[in-house]
Amino acid sequence: MGLVYDLTNETNFAGLSEHEEMLSDRVRVNAYRDGIHRNVHEGDVVLDLGTGTGLLAFMAVKAGASKVYAVEHSDFIDVARAIAEHNNITNIEFVQANSREFTPPEKIDVVLHEQMGDELFNENMLENLLDLRDRVLRSGGRILPSHFQLFVEPVSFHEEMRVRRFWNIDLPDGIDLSAMESSPAAARFDTGRTDQLWIRPGSVAATMGTPEPILDVDLNTLESVAALPLDHVVERTASTEQIIDGLGVWFTVSFDEETSMTTSPLAPVTSWGNRMFRVDKAVNAGETRRWHVNLGDLVEPSTWSMEQL
Repeated sequence: MGLVYDLTNETNFAGLSEHEEMLSDRVRVNAYRDGIHRNVHEGDVVLDLGTGTGLLAFMAVKAGASKVYAVEHSDFIDVARAIAEHNNITNIEFVQANSREFTPPEKIDVVLHEQMGDELFNENMLENLLDLRDRVLRSGGRILPSHFQLFVEPVSFHEEMRVRRFWNIDLPDGIDLSAMESSPAAARFDTGRTDQLWIRPGSVAATMGTPEPILDVDLNTLESVAALPLDHVVERTASTEQIIDGLGVWFTVSFDEETSMTTSPLAPVTSWGNRMFRVDKAVNAGETRRWHVNLGDLVEPSTWSMEQL
């Protein structure tokens, strides 16, 4: 399955437009710049996994790396080579290969990557990085970044940006849609895709209670992908009366104690999106709600599910 997801990623990031969005993401670019300059040391040998435009490899060179292996399995590596040539950067070896089929001639001090999908795991991050950690990283070497937290949190939208479930929509002139929740006629046209949506930037007003990660992952100590639990219970208590529009998905990334970034819909906008499992239920202040979240096939978020308990 790993190769399937690698091929999908190659297609997803094959054009300039995708890279334009990522390079224009100042939250992303600045966090990586700070994280690399704090954690790549003079003389380090670095492997940049999925180099793309080569940005992280170039930053590693500027931070003092003596040699960088920029690994990319797609033809887009030609763009990275051209950028390096234009900027007179000569200590990068560009390797067009799947990372699991590449072994550098020496041990690596730092494995550098930006392998996070919208739901964190869906760019095959764990399989690729654990492989490199176990095969090519020297003892005491560093994965950058290595610490991640996944959140699945109940959120409320601003009223003017709320999209309610079909049967909860308020219409003028006393037109009532409430019976459509159990209507066979409406059920024929509920394809299941209505259970999830993408959160539009700026639409989230608040969370229900204080967010807590359902997964806290340290790639330095994680034994295997199979070690991550897939079933979780999210329990939150409302501090005010609100409509819970759904359970939004986001993640945080930590490079070190001082450098981090988040894709929370309440934080500055990034190039990552936020999937939401729709709830659309009103709660009162002090009311507690519980949901069972199953992460299905971890690298395929369309298989994730949510059920109210």
